[in-house]
Amino acid sequence: MNAVELVQKALQKAEGIRPKVGGFPYLAECLRQAGVLKNVWTLPAAQSAFWTVKGSIVMTNVPLVTGTYEVPAFDEEALIRTLRADQAGKMTFGQFLLAAWEAGVTHYEVDFTARTVTYFGADDAFYKEVYPAVDVD
Repeated sequence: MNAVELVQKALQKAEGIRPKVGGFPYLAECLRQAGVLKNVWTLPAAQSAFWTVKGSIVMTNVPLVTGTYEVPAFDEEALIRTLRADQAGKMTFGQFLLAAWEAGVTHYEVDFTARTVTYFGADDAFYKEVYPAVDVD
């Protein structure tokens, strides 16, 4: 199995078991168990890169915006509101990405070993959260 197949298989497993509310830790655990070490999303390009035990891959998606834009100022309070709304199942993933961008997030990194997500903005601003361990077996 190559890195692309590894990630695709883990994403498929997660799609079948994760709850609508509070589902991220289930997705993260499926990826971790499959051998994904890290995932970085770059906004507003909506590009996702995965580092796995089998190598690294990149997934491109429809960009959130096109053209030339000023990067929004990093707004930690707006980001936390976005995270809580997403965790409560009140938005789609696309809506989450757009709201994170509007809160000044330029990229975020998921560390599956440490179970953390760090959101970065311009000027070295960042916000880090720990997510809970879950059992997916």
